[in-house]
Amino acid sequence: MGRPRWPAPCRTPTPTPSPGCSRSRSVIVRSVCCRAWKLMRRGAWKAVPHKEFRMTRDYWRKKAVRDHAAATGRTYLDAASSMRTTQPGGVALASDLHDSLAAGLDTAGWPVEIEHHPEATGLRLYAGPATISVERQNELSSFTGDEHPDDPDTFDLSMPLRVIVWAPLVVDFSEELGRVRGVDAHEIPASGGVSRIIAEIDRVVGQARQRDHADTAVDTDCAICGDSYPASALLEPTTTRVSVCPACAFDGDLLGAHPAQLAFQLDQAATTNLALAAGWAGMQALLCCLGGGEFHTWLTQEWTAAGTVFRPLEWWHDPGKTWIWLPPADRRPSVFADFGCGASLKDIAAAIDQAHPDLRALSRANRADEVSEYLDDGESDDLDDTTLERIWPAAVAYTVALLTQKTERPNHRTPWHVMESFELAEWVDELESDLDYYQVESVLGVAIPTILHALDPVDQEI
Repeated sequence: MGRPRWPAPCRTPTPTPSPGCSRSRSVIVRSVCCRAWKLMRRGAWKAVPHKEFRMTRDYWRKKAVRDHAAATGRTYLDAASSMRTTQPGGVALASDLHDSLAAGLDTAGWPVEIEHHPEATGLRLYAGPATISVERQNELSSFTGDEHPDDPDTFDLSMPLRVIVWAPLVVDFSEELGRVRGVDAHEIPASGGVSRIIAEIDRVVGQARQRDHADTAVDTDCAICGDSYPASALLEPTTTRVSVCPACAFDGDLLGAHPAQLAFQLDQAATTNLALAAGWAGMQALLCCLGGGEFHTWLTQEWTAAGTVFRPLEWWHDPGKTWIWLPPADRRPSVFADFGCGASLKDIAAAIDQAHPDLRALSRANRADEVSEYLDDGESDDLDDTTLERIWPAAVAYTVALLTQKTERPNHRTPWHVMESFELAEWVDELESDLDYYQVESVLGVAIPTILHALDPVDQEI
C-alpha cells in the first residue's frame, strides 16, 4: 500500500476524502476520522429491510429509557441498565467485562480509549494499536448497529461472551504480503478470565507484528543516511517530500519543516501497518512535547485547512499516550519485564523513574562535564528546568523506541546516529513553540545517552 499523500490545500474541506488522501475503499470507510466508519470492519452494515431503521422500533421502551435518562442525568445506556429490575441469575454482562478489560489493560501499560456506546452490537475499546470488542456469541440476522449486548430484548443473555481483536486500527489486505496485515478478528472466549484475555491479546498482537515485520521487504534507502528500510517505514517530514527513516526526521539537511504533514503521515501509517519502524514513536513524542497542550487543536486546524477529512488521533493530545513497541522479553532491559509487546510512554517512563530515580540529576551532571572545558570561570550552560521536564518524555521515547528498532534490525546499522540529526530551530518556529531550540537539543543530546546507559550498560555506541 502506498504512502498516503498530504493533500494539496483547498478553500474548504469536502465531505469525502480528497484525491490527495484517497485510499482503498475498505480503508476510507473505516478511516480514523470517524469511529463509526470502523463498523465496516467486519461487514457490520449488512443490507437489512428498511423497517429495521424505523424510529418506532421498540418505541415505548426506548422512550421510557430516554425519559429516565433525562430525569436522572444518566447516559442512555446507564439509564437502560438501571431500569432492568430483573436479570437471570449468573448472567455475565458485557459491560462488566468491558470495564474490567479496560482497567486490566491500563494496569498492564496499554494506553486505553473507551467507547461508551455499542458499535456493531459490541462494546469497543482501543488499546495501543488494537481494537477490542466485547460481544455475545449469538449473531443477529439483522441489526442497526446500536444494539447493546446486555439488552435482554435483543440478545439471549444466557449466551456466553467473547472478545474480538483487530490490529492495527485499520485491517486491510496487503498486496505486498499476499494476505491481511496484522490481526483480523481474532476471537477469544471470555470464559478464561480477564488476565488470560489480556495475555492472549498481547500474544496475538506481538506475534502479528513480528510476522509482518519479517515478511515485509527491506528495499528502500533513507534519503539522508542511506540505511535500508521497507518503503512503508519511510515518511516525509518536510515540504521537499524526501523520504527518511525515524533517525533522520529532524536532520539539518532537510529544509521546509512540515510538522502537520509528518503527523498526518504517521497517523495513516501507524493505523494501517503493525510493523511500522519502532523509532517513529520518538518523533511522535517529540512533536507532542514541542507543540504543548494545544498541539492536537493546532493539528486539527492544519489538517482541515489542507482539505482532509481525517482527524488527528487521540495520542496527539498527550505524549504519554504514545504507543512504544518493546524488544522481545528475552532481549529487553529488566525494567520492562512486566510489560507485554509494548506499552504507553507514560507507563514506560514511570517504570524507568522507579528503577532509576536519579537520571535527571545524572543528565545535568553529564551536561556540566561536557561543557566545562568550553566555559570560562564563572560561566554556566545548565539545562533549563522547564525544558528538561517537558522534553524528558521525548528522550525516553527515543531511547526505548530505537533500542527496540535496533533489536528488530540486527543485521543493519544501529540507529544511534540520530544523535547527529537533532536540528530543531525550524521545527520550533513552525510549531510556534515557547521552548528554545538550543535547550531542547541540549536536553536530547545528554538525556538519551544517559537513559540508554542506565537501561543497557553494555551499549556504549553513544
